[in-house]
Amino acid sequence: MRNRYVRRVAGLCAAAFVLLSAGCGMGRDRIGQEAAVQDQSADQDQSGNQEDTGASAGEKEPGDREVRETEPAFQVGTLGDDYLLPHAGEHVYTQEELSGMTAEELRLARNEIYARHGRRFKSDDLNRYFSGKSWYQGTTDPDSFDSGILNQNERDNLRMLQKAEEGKTVCVIPKIGMEEFPRIDGSTATLPLSQAIYRMATGATEQEAEAAVTHGKTTAAWISLIRGGDGQGWGADLVIAYEPGDRVDQELKETGVKIIKKPIGRDALVFLANKSNPVRSLTREQMVDIYSGTIKNWKDVGGRDKAIQAFQRPEDSGSQNMMDKLVMKGKKMADAPRDYVVSEMGELLEEVSSYDDTGDALGYSVYYYARNMYQKPELTFMGIDGVMPSSETIRDGSYPYVNDFYAAIRADEPKDSKAYQLFEWLTGDDGQSLINGLGYVGIKDASKELPQELGESGGKAEFDASIPLPEGNVILASGSYLYGENGIAVFDSRMRLLQFMSHAQMWDSDQFMECSRDAVISVLDSRTGEHSDYSVRENRLIGRTRDQNGDGEPSVYDLVTTFPEDHPQLLKQYGVTRAQVRTCYYWDSADPVICITEGNAEHYYDAYGRFLLDFDMEGRTEEELPYRYVVPVDEHTAYIRLDSRQGESGPMEPEYRIYRDGILFKELADDQNGDIYDIRPDFYTRSSGNYLYFYNYQDEPCAKFLYGYYGND
Repeated sequence: MRNRYVRRVAGLCAAAFVLLSAGCGMGRDRIGQEAAVQDQSADQDQSGNQEDTGASAGEKEPGDREVRETEPAFQVGTLGDDYLLPHAGEHVYTQEELSGMTAEELRLARNEIYARHGRRFKSDDLNRYFSGKSWYQGTTDPDSFDSGILNQNERDNLRMLQKAEEGKTVCVIPKIGMEEFPRIDGSTATLPLSQAIYRMATGATEQEAEAAVTHGKTTAAWISLIRGGDGQGWGADLVIAYEPGDRVDQELKETGVKIIKKPIGRDALVFLANKSNPVRSLTREQMVDIYSGTIKNWKDVGGRDKAIQAFQRPEDSGSQNMMDKLVMKGKKMADAPRDYVVSEMGELLEEVSSYDDTGDALGYSVYYYARNMYQKPELTFMGIDGVMPSSETIRDGSYPYVNDFYAAIRADEPKDSKAYQLFEWLTGDDGQSLINGLGYVGIKDASKELPQELGESGGKAEFDASIPLPEGNVILASGSYLYGENGIAVFDSRMRLLQFMSHAQMWDSDQFMECSRDAVISVLDSRTGEHSDYSVRENRLIGRTRDQNGDGEPSVYDLVTTFPEDHPQLLKQYGVTRAQVRTCYYWDSADPVICITEGNAEHYYDAYGRFLLDFDMEGRTEEELPYRYVVPVDEHTAYIRLDSRQGESGPMEPEYRIYRDGILFKELADDQNGDIYDIRPDFYTRSSGNYLYFYNYQDEPCAKFLYGYYGND
């Protein structure tokens, strides 16, 4: 199948947000026997609302901090009052505020939310109770009551009340709007935490959070915080990141900016090797000697007589900062060959897991990333002084290479700002419960229940859909695009990485390319500068490509002539002259496209003379028309990309129209805060934030991939 190259730079969505009034929920005593007399139909409605809203259980009222500082907390009533929760429609009551209520009051308060909307009840005691209230008008039968009329605060209060009745304490966060949320940046490994905070606070879906909250490199995040106070409005308001490093210290000195940082959790620098390596633990002294170049062979530390391939990270990466601080402690690391300094954390794990298939490589990462974000079954953690890294050994400090990660704000950040409130929230019981619940190690051993929308897995549920590939086919991806290094990544239909071939660059193809496992493709060997053949199944270069042009390079274009003279039937069909026909090339595509202009229509054909699609010009001049890019996908599928001309002075508004055998099949608008990267017969690709999504033509997500700058730390 021929594949096409759509080259665009992924845009980042960085919406600005605000965090509202803080307050941590407090626990209450377990409820006793009252559950047996609860109105079951109300309970059912409540459960349905919980499933439908996706909002945080126990989020707090959306009021400003300054208001809460001058007014008392929202009060709850007693059985003798008109309302038990007088502000249930505009405020989400915290566990602290509910803690003084009895079990019966909690039950009545929950049903009061339904009663205020006219719902009658199946339980006689509830009907009697609410009939005594002057405000109650029981107009709606329980079975016909539509819980959709409840607002978000009421739905969240239902969840909080149920948790209080069950005696559970829930991790809560102030409710905020998406347009007000503070700008968060940070390290690679802290991205899931930032996205979980966003989801809890705003009620956003997982994909919305992935698009809105992105992280760059550790050092870049700190510098973004420092420069965020320049009045330009682009920098970070809050950073959740690992050790800043020397470059950040220098930036602080040069700018005079002051920041406030505090530890919110602990992580560890961990060392990894292939499972085939018999060495399972090294001493601290041995690790220093290996990376300073004193020890160069595994036999010197109890292993095989093989050279140690010690991979490193570049300066200014988060893990390298930890390596210098925790392991080397001022001792100079040996100069590693260029191939052993890996810019992307994900690729380092790939290299260590499969280096020459020997198992002789050694590398390092941070514990959370290697354990939760980029798992490689071929790798095993290396013990240090006989202690293996785990949540327990990191928390108690018995594993030696432990380091805090931080939340940070600028020192001049107003104390009533949303960024400052979130900064404070992270070290409270609720913030620490979220950190622990997501698989990090918090500075406190808090364990409140995570909100419903994060699920039992802490928001890390596996994405198990599949790309609709023919049996036996795989996706080839450019390693330079995904990891920042030359190489070819091979994925199965679920975008699980099967293999990675370093130093190979796909020639005359897309960043993403579907092919057979038995395919042999032309690649550029970045070490030699020669063009070679790469066997997908064997995962190796199998030889030099035959010289097709006499100049040492393979032919870029197929041996197909592309001028209209080669397709005289088309000229005759439309009654046009040679001047009314042009040959178009798009985005390094190997195959050109023939465009025939006839009146108010453009007719597009591929280089073989096969019809692709028609485009109606509607009498518009060239200056009035969008930019048009027509690309064949295969012999049955083609697409046209339309870019508005306002792109010269403003953002492009691309639209895509997919054609099957010349008939319009699907229209795609680039309206999801990301770029459409590639279109295939069975799926298309869209980038957003730190992720790449694959969709079928029913717009159902069929795979997602952490890509690009995501693995930079």
